[in-house]
Amino acid sequence: MTRAPLSPAAAVTRNRKLTNSAIAEAKASDKPYKLTDSGGLYVDVRPTGKKFWRYRFRVAGRETIYTLGEFDKRSLGLDEARTLRNKARELVRQGKNPTTADRAADLRKQYENAQTFAAILDEWLRTRDWGEATRRNREAQIDLHVRPYLGAFPVREITTAMVLEVLRRAEVPSTVTKASGRGARTRVTGGPGVARRLRQYIAGVMDLAVNTERAERNPAGRLRGALTKARRTLHKTPLDATQIGKVLRAIDAYQGGTLPRLTAIAFRLLWWSAARPGEVTGALWSEFDLDAGVWAISAQRMKMGEPHRVPLPRQAVECLKALHCVSGGAGPVFPHRDKRGQSMTRDALTKAVTRMNLGFEYLPHATRTTASTMLNEIGYRGEVIERQLAHQETNAVRRAYNRTDYFAERREMMQAWADMLDAWKAGAKIVPMHRPARGGVQDLS
Repeated sequence: MTRAPLSPAAAVTRNRKLTNSAIAEAKASDKPYKLTDSGGLYVDVRPTGKKFWRYRFRVAGRETIYTLGEFDKRSLGLDEARTLRNKARELVRQGKNPTTADRAADLRKQYENAQTFAAILDEWLRTRDWGEATRRNREAQIDLHVRPYLGAFPVREITTAMVLEVLRRAEVPSTVTKASGRGARTRVTGGPGVARRLRQYIAGVMDLAVNTERAERNPAGRLRGALTKARRTLHKTPLDATQIGKVLRAIDAYQGGTLPRLTAIAFRLLWWSAARPGEVTGALWSEFDLDAGVWAISAQRMKMGEPHRVPLPRQAVECLKALHCVSGGAGPVFPHRDKRGQSMTRDALTKAVTRMNLGFEYLPHATRTTASTMLNEIGYRGEVIERQLAHQETNAVRRAYNRTDYFAERREMMQAWADMLDAWKAGAKIVPMHRPARGGVQDLS
């Protein structure tokens, strides 16, 4: 009877015990095979001829394979592999998975080489999902106020007092003015608002350090109440009729940049619609039905994640139809100055305000606050105004059952609002009065 030829593994184990020489002489086969040692240790011989030390073990009833490394007679031979196996077996006895412990050790080694605040700051910045302009501005503030003073220190040595000193320095009001180039001419570089934002950034960096076991505590976490309270946000302050008129006249006279007309039209749409600045600057021609006087904004572009219909007053329709004829009516309504396939950023409106020299504080978002205040004073129903502003109903039950958008009532309201804006721009002294349910605006000029 003819016996079948021995497998490569059987040939090694039958002819001699496992040794470095036996492993080195083991030939590759068309399929992988094992050269078994003891205690779960074996050599995995691959068809490519490579040979790997592997350790088979069980943790929580599950069989797992841990690779110790590639066989090498001089650096990772039989004795070295048995030593590594014994270390791994000790971890298994403690209920630990050697594979997981290995990854943790690699991470610790990686983090040990990045212990300074500057190194961890760079890690943290890579996790921020900021727009291009936002990243540029925020990193400029960090580079001005934080890096020079904390960057070189190991994070374990940074104290609360050191962070507070950095923030006190950043609290001092300061600005930078440039004579030419893109963006606002005057940029705020220091003040209470800057300091409060920097505290958040430092706290985020230190949280990362604590979570990766490079620091034991966050020295910025206790400083929330130690900083000067920033002034009330400007967009919460409504304008009066005189100020509205001045803003609208400044918009008509606005000149700046390569596309001043588009910026001015974006401002007008902001006032005609009471939409958010980002919703206006990101407007697409595909969202408009100008014959019907409707602007339908998709859920993806809305803050609350719900689609929103905006009634357009006559003034908005006429202006957008004229622009549509010139632009061709495709893509963004307000294209980016340098990236014509993209929309203008909302920062373009904020920067334009700084060039208007109004003589009072105004941010584009204040348009919504102003419209809400004025329309409430006139006497329009609160739920109609809130729906125009795309605010979500706070009562969950009412929100679930009341799906009306009061479109007809909002169309009437926004036409009256646009007519008032025209009058204020012309300098009329219109005093909003409480009106009947569907009445008009009383002109007391």
